[in-house]
Amino acid sequence: MKKIYLVITIIGLIIILGLLSFFYQKKNTQYLKVKKGDVQEAIYGLGKVRSRSTFDVKIGIMTNISKLYVKEGEKVKKNQKLISFSGASLFRAPFEGTITNIELKEGEVALPQISIMRLEDLEDKYIEVSLEQDAALRVRTGQTAKVIFESLKSIELKGKVQSLFPKKGEFIAHIEVKDIPENIMSGMTADIVVEVGKKKDVILIPLKAISEGRVVRMRADKKAVIDVEIGYTDGVWAELVSGDITLDDELVIKGKK
Repeated sequence: MKKIYLVITIIGLIIILGLLSFFYQKKNTQYLKVKKGDVQEAIYGLGKVRSRSTFDVKIGIMTNISKLYVKEGEKVKKNQKLISFSGASLFRAPFEGTITNIELKEGEVALPQISIMRLEDLEDKYIEVSLEQDAALRVRTGQTAKVIFESLKSIELKGKVQSLFPKKGEFIAHIEVKDIPENIMSGMTADIVVEVGKKKDVILIPLKAISEGRVVRMRADKKAVIDVEIGYTDGVWAELVSGDITLDDELVIKGKK
């Protein structure tokens, strides 16, 4: 008798767990609408502000620093004295800018081909962004880009892709942005959104409804698994290129909140 009760208890637990699982999935099943509209596909990246004009003071032989004429953070004029070395070597500013780095002090030894001082034009800036290979294949010069700084989310700057090239195993895009605020300095980072394409008046399906190239379609109270091919996507919606989906259908997501 004990064995019978044990078997009945186990069967009862299995039934209860099955019912709980059924009602949980039913409760958390979503039915998503298909819609028609425009989709803007974009490439996302993290960019860094760069100065277009930079100048590093380097020498060809080991020598001592005789005189420093400037300090870090100082603004200098074109042709202004910067630094001199033993042997009467004198460096002047090739353009107007700001001294952003001085590595050594007067009297110290400077080694060959090591940057001793850096001059930057902090007013002439652009954005540099490193792209993944797949992203680089879709980016083209002239495409529109949005530039958003984390601490200035209310300000969205507009720019354009000026150039795209490989660099030490990376794929680099330079974004030309007009009217970068003065308080945005070289070295600061920004979120970059490059608009790579746009489709108008197309059927759109939610990306989260797609799993391994398939969706679960609800039509006339009947479910069916449908293969789909998508085109442009904005991260939330995707253009439906092929697949038996109409605007009257709903797409089903099971067990997700």
